[in-house]
Amino acid sequence: MCGYCYEGIMLHVVETGQRYTKGYRFSYLQESDDIKTEIQQLEDPTNPEPLIDLAFCRLYDHYFTHGFDAGLFNTLQNKFGQEAVQAYLAKRQACHHDLYRAELSQIELLSDETHWNRFMANQERIHNQALELLDSYYDWWVLGIGKEKEMRKPNSNDENLLFPDELITTSAEWDKFQALYPTLFFALSYLINHHSESDIIRKIALTNLKDGADIWTKDLWLQRKAMITCVRHDGFSLIVDNLSQIRYELIYYVLLKVTINPAELIMLKEAILAEQGDRLIGTVEREHLFELMDQLTA
Repeated sequence: MCGYCYEGIMLHVVETGQRYTKGYRFSYLQESDDIKTEIQQLEDPTNPEPLIDLAFCRLYDHYFTHGFDAGLFNTLQNKFGQEAVQAYLAKRQACHHDLYRAELSQIELLSDETHWNRFMANQERIHNQALELLDSYYDWWVLGIGKEKEMRKPNSNDENLLFPDELITTSAEWDKFQALYPTLFFALSYLINHHSESDIIRKIALTNLKDGADIWTKDLWLQRKAMITCVRHDGFSLIVDNLSQIRYELIYYVLLKVTINPAELIMLKEAILAEQGDRLIGTVEREHLFELMDQLTA
């Protein structure tokens, strides 16, 4: 399954609220409004390992949005266990990128309110580092500038026919992305909550990945969060004005998450109807958008 396919599953989970097998836990962790309960009811939380990364990402976002919450940190540590938490913090210390490395590898930052408040007092430094980190992410991961590639190694003759001479991201680059991801999320969450007008948020929202997405949609999650922020800041005219750049999956997600008034809905529908040219077919097609719009006005 590819990242875009899993994003389709996530959209279904958000729309219906239905819960399925353990394989859907990434969607629940990313999108649940009640993250404390979501963490508490996780089964086999350390398998697969990246679940703890997502849980910490939600913890960062909660702290930036609602303030320090030792209860949430204790819930996370009780569920995953001290050994897994220490391993997570050790990975932050070993991360190749210096920005926020010291802070995110210290358990005191998240377990002691004094440490958190001391960190948050240096707003200028946090802001500048967030911009530097996300600008680098945008060039490297979103645009693919300087990203190492290798020839796809097909597992069958059919794959060889489907993907002739295709260059894909190397495993070393994927490892670098996975190691850096919680820091990227931390930086984006800070900007969303403290500098929502930042241009880099808009760039991440409106620029689709040049290469394939993470299988658990972690890079697409950053784009979804950025898009929601931009629409809440600028209104649905942002989508209308940049329609050709925006995947239908993102529009569908925004419609599920952000209240839209009837006039905006009509404007958006007319813009989609007037769109020229073929789109790459994903998990959401134009008819799906119209069906959702009809439901919103029913």
